[in-house]
Amino acid sequence: MKLWQKLYVVLIIPILLILNIAIYLLFGITYKENIAAEKKQAVGDFGMIIDQIYGEMQQSQLNDKDVKNIIQKYTNYYKQQKIELGLWQGEKKKKIYYSDKAHFNTKKNSIKNNKVIKCYIDGHTRLMVFKLQKCQKKTFYFGYEKTLYNLDSMWKNIRIYYAIGSLVISIIMALFMIVVLQKCIKPVENLNETVKKMAGGELETRTDIKGSDELAVLGKNINIMAETIENNMKQIMDEAERKQWFIDNLAHEMKTPVTGICGFVEYMERAKISDEEKMECLGFIGHEAKRLQNMSYELLDLAVIRHSDIKKQNISMNKFTDELKKWQEKRFAEKNIKAEWEIKADRLFGDELLLEMLIRNIFENAFRATDEGGKISTYVYENEKNTVFEITDTGCGMEPEELEKIKEPFYRVDKSRSRKQGGTGLGVSLCQKIVEKHEGSMEYRSKKGVGTTVTVKIPL
Repeated sequence: MKLWQKLYVVLIIPILLILNIAIYLLFGITYKENIAAEKKQAVGDFGMIIDQIYGEMQQSQLNDKDVKNIIQKYTNYYKQQKIELGLWQGEKKKKIYYSDKAHFNTKKNSIKNNKVIKCYIDGHTRLMVFKLQKCQKKTFYFGYEKTLYNLDSMWKNIRIYYAIGSLVISIIMALFMIVVLQKCIKPVENLNETVKKMAGGELETRTDIKGSDELAVLGKNINIMAETIENNMKQIMDEAERKQWFIDNLAHEMKTPVTGICGFVEYMERAKISDEEKMECLGFIGHEAKRLQNMSYELLDLAVIRHSDIKKQNISMNKFTDELKKWQEKRFAEKNIKAEWEIKADRLFGDELLLEMLIRNIFENAFRATDEGGKISTYVYENEKNTVFEITDTGCGMEPEELEKIKEPFYRVDKSRSRKQGGTGLGVSLCQKIVEKHEGSMEYRSKKGVGTTVTVKIPL
């Protein structure tokens, strides 16, 4: 049984039951009020009739014939109003007169004086009143019976109308409840269908429930959850793709030097070569081995930075830049590159070793991209939130499409130049991880044939 069917059974039965009970009680109260009004009228009519009969009896000889004629006269008159009259005499209640249509014998001995009772006899409601009255030292018992034909007929019609009306209302309410419940359950079915599709892998599926009720809020939360799952899955897929790309490139990068080393070793073993050729081969083998060593060191640095917490502290700007200048003097002298500095910052906050590694890697990349006799400028300043390093070289520069790939591992703008100078293609990736650990940013601006500017922002 579906949810809407369960709700239908649970709701419709109590609703119809309560509705019918309420109508029944309302009809019962109305019926009692009608009977009470009829009783009140019966007492009044009976009192008036007795007064009239008693007046005529006072003027007669009170023999049986006279009394019978008097009571019969009034009986004939009131028959048109569905009223029957009766008369008894003495303590033994000897019958003098009452119509055969009346039912006094069944109640006359049990009815109190001037007390109205309601009876249901022969399918009709009847009101009876008895009263003791003395006239000329004789005791008489007067009886009054009124059959409520009109009231019975009216309530019979009301009961029929009630049965028909109740049936019609019940059918209408039943149909209305079906429509309402199906409409209310439709969002639940929509949610169920959406979740089923998501479970089947269709993470782009979304609910389409409008409004502000609980189901609408649930639908919105499911959409948020689906979007989060989709984004997480996309990140996982992207990360898996990046890892695979990294492994593929690592294998390719390692293959070149390893193949070269193996080739030269095999050549040296099999060929008869001079000492000079052997030295050249050993030099190449050493160069390629150095590349593999540098690659392993940088991979190790990446792993350490990725999985380690950094220790931030206030760093002396003078000491920090002095160490970098000393390193520059030795490195830049190889290509006669000019180093220029402009320092307008006093503060630096972070891990000193990692930040020194960061700036050195940027200098190293600038050094490899710059021809002999070029220039590398460093401008250091502060703003409200960051210490900023701007490092500009006069190197070969990059095209816009190359800038988009510069942070990818193993990517080189000029592969022949980088390999020749011992580059691994991991320097920028290493720099990016260090910046991320410091919650900073690193941006590249470059123009082909002019040079490149790297802007690093480290939060204070």
